[in-house]
Amino acid sequence: MPPQAPVRRRVASTVATVASVNQVTPRMTRIRLCGDSLAGLAAVPGQTIKIYVPDLVSGCPASRDYTVRDYRGSGSSGPSLDIDFVLHGDGPAANWARHAQPGEPLEFVGPSGRYRPDPHADWHVFAGDETALPAIQAYLEMLPAHACVAVYVEIADATEEQPMPGAATPVVRWLHRDGREPGTSTLLDDAVRAVQWPPGRGHIWLAGHTPTVRRIRAHLLNERGIDRRALYVKGFWDRQHPVGNPTGGAPRGVKTVGGAR
Repeated sequence: MPPQAPVRRRVASTVATVASVNQVTPRMTRIRLCGDSLAGLAAVPGQTIKIYVPDLVSGCPASRDYTVRDYRGSGSSGPSLDIDFVLHGDGPAANWARHAQPGEPLEFVGPSGRYRPDPHADWHVFAGDETALPAIQAYLEMLPAHACVAVYVEIADATEEQPMPGAATPVVRWLHRDGREPGTSTLLDDAVRAVQWPPGRGHIWLAGHTPTVRRIRAHLLNERGIDRRALYVKGFWDRQHPVGNPTGGAPRGVKTVGGAR
């Protein structure tokens, strides 16, 4: 692969400091950023920021989009922002997260994104792989206790399962690859194809491996007759294009249907 061209940065960026690094699961790390630069950022969990990390191959900064897992604009320890990193693959962001230490700086731009779960929907379905999990968890926290919610998440194995936050009590189905490489299974396709949609007006949020979510989107629109306005789809990464975003970020080769980012 030829070296990447230097990343063109926006003028308005934020530089924060790594406050802590915590292992959420064997393959997911949560990095908390801190610093006065985060005050007034007004980030909302589930939004996207574009981070800049060193690319060990090209020697140039690489940009990757990640989901804001949590944000606190104030508090006894000052403002903070949490990012969850999936540690599969050998991309610049995953490599940076594996070795990040408290005190290191991290530059980013954003946040951006306007998606929120439809408060008027009769039911919600969230589906994706582990790269979509930080966003799914953020959106679950926005739903009321009475919300009817189903969640389908493809992960490596049982050690990657996480508690689902929020007041609602979703029905969660964990789909274990059990040795298969990410982006090579049909677990998520099969699970979504088998869903019997409840009555009423629902909303479906789908994200993860781009070819996988593309197939599922086509099935939902063409075979199941899902209203485009009820479907929100994002491709986060592509196994055939490893320079792509490893977790939580802007669409890659997938049209967003229904809703705004």
